[in-house]
Amino acid sequence: MKILKIIFFVLILAAIIGGAGYAGFVSSKPPKPTPPPAPKTVSVEKCNVEQTVTAPGRLVNTSEEMVKMPVQGKLEKVLVEPGDFVTAGQVLADLDDVAKSQAQVNLLEAKNALEEAEKYRVSLDYPRATDEYLAKLKRQIKMAEENVALMADLYKHTEDPALKAQALASLADAQAQKDELVSKYNWYVGKPTQADKDASDTKLTLLQAKYDAALAALENLAIVAPFDGMILDVYANTGQVFNPEQDLFQITDPKALEVEANITEEDYPLLAPGMEVELYFDARADVTVKGRVERIVPKRIEGSSPLYNIYISLREVPDGLADGMTADAAVTIASRAGVLCLPRAVVRASGEGKAVLKVWNGIETENREVTIGLRGDASVEILSGLKENDQVVTK
Repeated sequence: MKILKIIFFVLILAAIIGGAGYAGFVSSKPPKPTPPPAPKTVSVEKCNVEQTVTAPGRLVNTSEEMVKMPVQGKLEKVLVEPGDFVTAGQVLADLDDVAKSQAQVNLLEAKNALEEAEKYRVSLDYPRATDEYLAKLKRQIKMAEENVALMADLYKHTEDPALKAQALASLADAQAQKDELVSKYNWYVGKPTQADKDASDTKLTLLQAKYDAALAALENLAIVAPFDGMILDVYANTGQVFNPEQDLFQITDPKALEVEANITEEDYPLLAPGMEVELYFDARADVTVKGRVERIVPKRIEGSSPLYNIYISLREVPDGLADGMTADAAVTIASRAGVLCLPRAVVRASGEGKAVLKVWNGIETENREVTIGLRGDASVEILSGLKENDQVVTK
């Protein structure tokens, strides 16, 4: 029994000593290294990359028209004032009856002159006479000449005053008949030249235009608004006499606006008609309006800086905008839709369109060479070297 107890205590003591030794061995091993903290990164995403050119400008109205006096006359009543909204066809002023009557007289005179010119022009194309008819006229002329000679001889040899007076009257009649026959013969044998016809055609054209104008004046005696809009200025007064084509009213369409902006000499080669534009207005800071470059004027604006005008149409015109207001335009000169991109500040590309970026893989950073595409205003297009959701170190 004693021997068994001794063996048991020996085993326990060995176990205690061995455990203590192992614990000492374990505690003497160096600690595991702490992994480095994750750096600040930005995720590679898909976005629209846009490159723009900015152009300050102003709104200009493209639809202003003068309403003019149709005929000479007096205004019986002026019906509108500056600032009034009017609709197309709305009467702006009334003419008195005298002016209306004069327009009717002008039309009648123009109509008569045109009809006379038309008859004359037709006569230039009349067929002349046959040879048989001309021969007949010649015989009649010869007989008339013989009759004139006879009457002249009778008058010469008549002594009685009463008979001499009668002979003179007969001579005059014979001469008139002969002259009429000669005139008729000359007309029939005469042929109008091409110059005669051209001159007649020119006269007809002028008289037709005069007639059309007189007819239009009569049909448009009512002084009305040509389109929906606003009266800007009134030059007419009740009871005042005006001449034809004298200005009476200035009317505008407040919504007919475009932006006149200017670009620098460096940006001029980058722009072209049809490019998309975003427009901003101080008067309506709450809205952004889409537009389109319509025209680029290749003429330098006078001034110390080399600037050029461009004109931009608006897809819609919000309320609260008017002619002369300031505008800022951002013209999209290049864009890529739905491409891999990074913020512009993260990518510093070389002249060859390459860049070396640090990419965090969750454990450590690694260098990655990437190919750069379009460098937009806010983002840069990534062509190769990265994939979506890669984490690029920003610092």
